[in-house]
Amino acid sequence: MTHYRVTHRTTYRYEEPVSASYGQMHLLPRTADGQTCHTTRVAIDPTPDDLRERIDYFGNRAAFYAIHSEHTSLTVTTTSDLAVNRGGLGLLDAPSWEEVRDRTASPAVDDGWEPIEFLLDSPLVAASPGLADYAGPSFAPGRPVLEALLDLAQRIHDDFDYEPGSTSVTTTVDDVLAARQGVCQDFAHLAIGCLRSLGLAARYVSGYLETTPPPGKEHLQGADVSHAWAALWIPGSGWVDVDPTNEHFVDDRYVTTAWGRDYADVPPLKGVIFTKGLEHDLEVVVDVVRLDDPG
Repeated sequence: MTHYRVTHRTTYRYEEPVSASYGQMHLLPRTADGQTCHTTRVAIDPTPDDLRERIDYFGNRAAFYAIHSEHTSLTVTTTSDLAVNRGGLGLLDAPSWEEVRDRTASPAVDDGWEPIEFLLDSPLVAASPGLADYAGPSFAPGRPVLEALLDLAQRIHDDFDYEPGSTSVTTTVDDVLAARQGVCQDFAHLAIGCLRSLGLAARYVSGYLETTPPPGKEHLQGADVSHAWAALWIPGSGWVDVDPTNEHFVDDRYVTTAWGRDYADVPPLKGVIFTKGLEHDLEVVVDVVRLDDPG
């Protein structure tokens, strides 16, 4: 079991004074699927007039805030202590991907879940023949589903360039397929689109990845970033998470914050401000610190 403290600080600096701010955050880690969140602290500057937590449609922890006083900057900081223990993943006993597809389309009673909403198109990820064609070489007839899934992640890693700033939060999966570049959010969307185009249920997962410093170097404060990956539903077994940006299955170095159909369901922060200004500066700092076992 691995213990972490995750700190995520977002700062907005506005061109003109803001008279009021209203926002929602998905920055509070879940307790689910081999992860236990012990504590989460939320600090907002200026102090909000209202701050409350809720559980959203997908079971994620979400928080709402409202600030009614004038301000020229806004800082939202969340600090969470949690433990992760996902265990191993066996590739040899996995069913074929066609069996998973067929059982997903007609779930049995003991599958324990109705996967329909993660089979359907979502705002940023729509199934298409082009995505099915791209996925085809990984999903050969009769291939074990986990072997095929890992191969797809490795091909996305090899075929697409990681280019920060090349896409935006509204970039669609077809845009990414055409441009052959993007960031982790885009590669997660691409994997999800490929899986849905084959009749497989897939969801978007947001969270964090503990970075490993070079040999002999200390971990740098602020070196971590928000991350995103994909997960495949296997009837009778549950979700299997895979990271196409780093071409491997998700392990204990990953911290899950929220999941949904795509990014649009779980942005870290979104909201409305009232101001005459048209510009703002944004700074995001993330630290994922491994803790000694609290015992």
